[in-house]
Amino acid sequence: MRRQLRAARRALLGLVTFPLLASAVILQGAIVGPIFRNKTAIPNMVYNTMRKLIGIKIEFNEASAKFEKDKPTWFVANHMSMADPFVAGSALNGNFVGKGELLKWPVIGQLALAMKFIGVRRSREHNPESIGKIAKSFNKGENVIMFPEGTTNDGSRVDRFRAGLISMLYGEKGVDKKGREIKLEKDVVVQPVAIRVKEVEGRSTENAPELRAYYSRFDEDNMIKRIWNRMATKTMTIEVTVFPAMHPADYKDQFELINAAHKKVQQVVAPDQTDVQAGAIPYVA
Repeated sequence: MRRQLRAARRALLGLVTFPLLASAVILQGAIVGPIFRNKTAIPNMVYNTMRKLIGIKIEFNEASAKFEKDKPTWFVANHMSMADPFVAGSALNGNFVGKGELLKWPVIGQLALAMKFIGVRRSREHNPESIGKIAKSFNKGENVIMFPEGTTNDGSRVDRFRAGLISMLYGEKGVDKKGREIKLEKDVVVQPVAIRVKEVEGRSTENAPELRAYYSRFDEDNMIKRIWNRMATKTMTIEVTVFPAMHPADYKDQFELINAAHKKVQQVVAPDQTDVQAGAIPYVA
């Protein structure tokens, strides 16, 4: 009963908070971003608010590297939960690369654009246009955040990091909607990021890995039920580990680079993992 009351209280708070957050995001898109050239203040506030609303705390691993400050950075992180964007958006400064279907949703699509979202289509034939969108962000000197597994899993493993979009760091050119070429004009570095469930309601996951399910909720197909059960959980502590910047010139191609990034993340998130497979991306018509 206590858990259900907690979820109900947070849901009510969310209903009250959402119009305020939506207004702030609209303000970001209409005034703060275009006029004051600040793309981070309001989005970061929204991510932090949403994260706290569902009881998520963030801790940086003491071994984390410093963020690259002199060059645009491509953050590549593992993906186990629909709550990952709130974690990454709170901990990292960058524009999100995510499934473009969100931009078709009424209201949500408009809010996503103001929240530093880059919508892409998750199939190889659309890579040139996706690369073009990402290149535009880098050419403005902005960072980018991506979950290169392409989909979520239950957190017991880290699926293969896909290299298609990373190919832009090795000369692959992008295009805009009219097919016009877009070149990457900046020197970009890659920083792998490991997202790991550290504690759930004060209990360590070290000897109880099943607790990760409280965060991933991977076995729940119903989105409303998934969100409700997350809100019913009192606290979840997520540990974020940032690795040193990787320079594309140090790797022969995108595959060597992204596989090296995957290995760094996997050794923190799933150190006992012995095989690596590609996650199945859901088909979207």
